[in-house]
Amino acid sequence: MTASLGAPFFSSEGFTALVVAIIGAWATFVVGVLNYRRQGQVLRLQREYQGRQNELAFSAQVTDRFTRAIGQLGSESTHVRMGGIFAVERIARDSPDDRQHIVDTLAAFVRGRLPVTSVGNGGYVPIMQLRAPDVQAALTVLCRSPLADERVSSLQPGLLDLSRTDLRRANLRGARLDAVNLWGARLEGADLRGAHLVDSILKNANVGRFDTGNEAFLRGADLSFADLTGAQTDGINNLDMAVTDGVIGLHR
Repeated sequence: MTASLGAPFFSSEGFTALVVAIIGAWATFVVGVLNYRRQGQVLRLQREYQGRQNELAFSAQVTDRFTRAIGQLGSESTHVRMGGIFAVERIARDSPDDRQHIVDTLAAFVRGRLPVTSVGNGGYVPIMQLRAPDVQAALTVLCRSPLADERVSSLQPGLLDLSRTDLRRANLRGARLDAVNLWGARLEGADLRGAHLVDSILKNANVGRFDTGNEAFLRGADLSFADLTGAQTDGINNLDMAVTDGVIGLHR
């Protein structure tokens, strides 16, 4: 039987079925979206959890490495101590958050190994590399990347404290000693050629001759072409004996 002109295309039952189908499809879509979001949240939480677990594992590994390296620094063997110094430098490369702790540890090691109170009445002093190779190694590590990076970029005094330290005849050529505290340090005969001493503290430091009784050594510390811009040099001792050719920023 042919539908009469103007009759509705859908019957009420067909329209209801269509609406139900649309609602069902929409509900399915909404449930799918919610499930997708829920799965995304689960995956994100899993990644965050795994990230925290990895951080904890890395932190525990660094702590273990640091503890073993510190134990090496207390060894009676020079070679073992030097191994500990280079071990903490490797830790500093892997863990930037621990760099200042490592700087403080190595600086305390240097101050403890060669305090100015151990300086005698003069006489011949072997170069640092011979008399205290572990201290020379610690100085080398402290004055290069990565341990020198934060101090060099911030120029914040006190991040490296080498005050009242016996650094006579140390090899500090080209060293990054920016903002270092060298108050009262003994630097007689030290090689500071081209060293960066910007904003450093050199008050009461001694840059004279290490052996005043030996005519073979007539000059003091070699500061040739060193950068002392902003350095605190008030009260520096025996500056007239130091080699200052091409030095930058030195106010006499």
